[in-house]
Amino acid sequence: NEEDDSDASKEDEEEQREEIAERDKEDTSEVADSSPAEESSDDDDESSGDNDEEASSDAEAPIGNDILEAEEIEEEEVEEDTSLATDVKDPDLEVSDAASTEKASDDKSLEIEDTIGDDEEEDDSTKITVSVVTWNLAEASPSEDEAGFIRRFRKAHPSLSPQEDRKGSDIVLIGGQETEDIKPRRAEGNRSRELRRLMIKMLGKEYVPIAIHSLGGVQFGLCVRREILEEIEICHVADVTCGIGNVFHNKGAICAYVQMKARNNQGNEGEVSEESSTKRQKSVKMLFVAAHMAAHVKNVDARNEDFWRIASEFEAQAPPRFLRPKSPREQALVDAEDSGGSHLMDSMDHVFFCGDLNYRIDLPREITEYTVMKIEECLQRGEERKADELRLSLLRHDQLSRVMSEGAAFPGFAEGKITFPPTFKFDKGTKSYDMSHKQRVPAFTDRILFKPFGVRVLEYRSEVDATHSDHRPVTGTFLVDIEGKKLPEQSRRRQRPKKRSRRKRPRPEIRPIEATKI
Repeated sequence: NEEDDSDASKEDEEEQREEIAERDKEDTSEVADSSPAEESSDDDDESSGDNDEEASSDAEAPIGNDILEAEEIEEEEVEEDTSLATDVKDPDLEVSDAASTEKASDDKSLEIEDTIGDDEEEDDSTKITVSVVTWNLAEASPSEDEAGFIRRFRKAHPSLSPQEDRKGSDIVLIGGQETEDIKPRRAEGNRSRELRRLMIKMLGKEYVPIAIHSLGGVQFGLCVRREILEEIEICHVADVTCGIGNVFHNKGAICAYVQMKARNNQGNEGEVSEESSTKRQKSVKMLFVAAHMAAHVKNVDARNEDFWRIASEFEAQAPPRFLRPKSPREQALVDAEDSGGSHLMDSMDHVFFCGDLNYRIDLPREITEYTVMKIEECLQRGEERKADELRLSLLRHDQLSRVMSEGAAFPGFAEGKITFPPTFKFDKGTKSYDMSHKQRVPAFTDRILFKPFGVRVLEYRSEVDATHSDHRPVTGTFLVDIEGKKLPEQSRRRQRPKKRSRRKRPRPEIRPIEATKI
C-alpha cells in the first residue's frame, strides 16, 4: 500500500508540473502579444520627453530669437496683404497707371520722332527745294496783287524742319501760256515782258534768272537763288512747236537742260564711312519743261502725240553730255525706230513737266459742277474725308490719269495729290465756272508732273485769288535729292603677268666652219 501511495503522489506531482508548464507557455504568449503596444507607449513617452526637452531648450533660448520670429511673421502678413492688394485693384489707380503708360509711350514716340527729325536734318544737306508755277494768262497781264503768291517762294516751306540757315526755294520755274494773242509776230509783245518783270520783282534780288525764253504765247523763266549760283555748271535752252502743222507757235514747249554740282555727303572730318568711300557722280542732270498742248475734249490722241513729239525733239536737241551712252540693245532699237524721247528721260536724274496740258474730264457738265459744289460744302462743314472721296470720283474720269495709267503718254511720271478744285474754265474776274453759251465742263487742265525718284512733294495747290484769267495758276514745291548716283564698282582683279621660266637655256655652240677643198 505504501508503494501504491508513493506512485500516486508521483503522478500527481507530474500533472501539477505539466499544468504549471502550460500556464507558463500561456503567460509567455500573452506577454509577446502585449509587447508592441508597450513599445509604442514607450515611444510616445520618449517623444513626449523630447518635446519637453525642446520646450525646455526653447525656454532657455534668448529673447532675440523670439523677436526675429515675430518679424518674420509680420513680413509674411505684409506679403499676404500686398498680394491681396494686387488682386483687388482700385479704378483710380488703374487710371493713373494707364496715364503713366500713355505718357511713357508718348515719350518714346517723341524720342523716335526726334531721331527721325535728326536723320532728316542730316539728309537735307544733300537736298534742294524746287518750286514750279504754271499759269495760263488768257492773253491778259495779271496785276501785282494777283502775282503776289510768287513771293511765298522766298521763304522756307513751313513743312520742313526749322533750321537757322534754311532759306527759300533754291530753283523756281515759272511757265506761262497764252501770254500773247494768237497772231503771227516777229517780236515778243508787251505782255511777255510784263510777265518777266513781275517774275523778277516778286522773287527779289536774291534770285538770278538763268534761262528766259519765249515761243509765241508760251513763256519760260528759270531762276536760281544767288547763293547756289556757283553750283550751276551748264544751262541750255531748247523749244519745239506743236501748233497747226507743227509750224505755228500757238502750241509748243520750252525746256532747259541744267547740270548742277552734286552734293555728295562726305561725312564728318576724320571719319571714313561706307557712304563716303563709295564713288558717286560729281554732277546731277535736270530737265525743266513748260508746255501748252492741244485743246478740246475729243483731242486726247493729239495731246498724246504732242507729248511724244516734245520728248523726241528735246532728245534730238539735247547736248551730248546730257545723254548717257546707249547700250547695244538700245542702239539697235534706235536704229530700227525712233526712241520717242525715252532715252532722254532715262538719262536725266530729275524731270519736271508743267503747263496747260489741256486734259479734260469725261463727264457731263451737270454732274461735274454738282460734284464740285458738294466738295465745297463738305469742306465748309469740315468733312475732308468725304470731300476727298467726291474729288476722287471726278479724277476717275480724268483723261490725264487714264493716259498715264495706260502708258499712252507720260510714262514713269507722277503727280502730287490734287486737293484743289478744277482750274478751268472760269468766267474772267469771277469764281464761277463758264456761264457762256459753250458751257464748258470744269477740268484739271493745269498740271505739274515729275519723275518720282528722289523727289518729295511739299505742296501742290492752286491760287484761287488770281481771277483775271479763265484759268487758275497751279504751284508746287518739291524737296529734291541732288546726291550723285553711285558709280558701278570696277573689278579689282588684275591680270597677273605671265611668269617667265627661270631656266637658262643652253646657248648653241658656235663651231668654226671648216674650209672645204674645191
